[in-house]
Amino acid sequence: MSALVATKMKQRERAIVTGATSGSHARAAIRLGQRGAIVGLVGRNAEAAGRVADEISDSGGSAFVSLADVSDATQVQASVKRFVNEYAGVDTVVACAGIATTGSVTECTIDDWNRLQGTNVNGTFYLAHYTIPELVKTRGTFTAIGSDAGIQGACGYAAYITSKHAVNGLIKSLALDYGRHGVRCNAVCPGFVDRTPMAEQLLRNLSPTEVEYFKAIVPLGRFAYPEEVAAAVAHLSSAEASYVNGILYRIDGGSTAGYYLATL
Repeated sequence: MSALVATKMKQRERAIVTGATSGSHARAAIRLGQRGAIVGLVGRNAEAAGRVADEISDSGGSAFVSLADVSDATQVQASVKRFVNEYAGVDTVVACAGIATTGSVTECTIDDWNRLQGTNVNGTFYLAHYTIPELVKTRGTFTAIGSDAGIQGACGYAAYITSKHAVNGLIKSLALDYGRHGVRCNAVCPGFVDRTPMAEQLLRNLSPTEVEYFKAIVPLGRFAYPEEVAAAVAHLSSAEASYVNGILYRIDGGSTAGYYLATL
């Protein structure tokens, strides 16, 4: 890449988003594209990544697809390296990749536990490990998708809750270690997000009455929308949040504010 091309690239935001192939994670990537960013999409599903890339292009942004499994450090390193080499750096990193499973510690299999921690915890760590040195150069941002499950517990989600507490803890450590270098690190912590594959997976075995119960125990009386999660990511990674570092941004309708007496 010539010096002239590299200089022009630096005038545009360069973003890497993992797991951005569906739901609120895709909306977050598209939202970055809408503000003109070059968005590197890291994921396992080529077809889904291609659809998101097309929507980013249609909205005025540019997309760069890199297939990788975030639970594999070598693949994450290669994806980051390809993007940085292509665009001469990175300004914005969003760790969205995540999976969920239900069950207590006796119900969760060892394989499920390792698979979930490998994606949710290790994947976030690997992404930070390989992008933070680049973000120090650009005084950029690292935003992770945490969860309200990383703020409080719940019955029957032992592996998932453990992973999201770990992600939230990692973000706090990153904020303390790299804030002095101008890198801002934050987590967006949604509750259930409507119209997403993860919510559908977790709620599919519940009756309509049970689903309505989970909505009723949220003070705002509903689940989040994917666009609301995307808006939080966009805000935290923008100059408008230039003094925000190390926060757990709760997108949960008030469900973690305290004890709430729901009206059913």
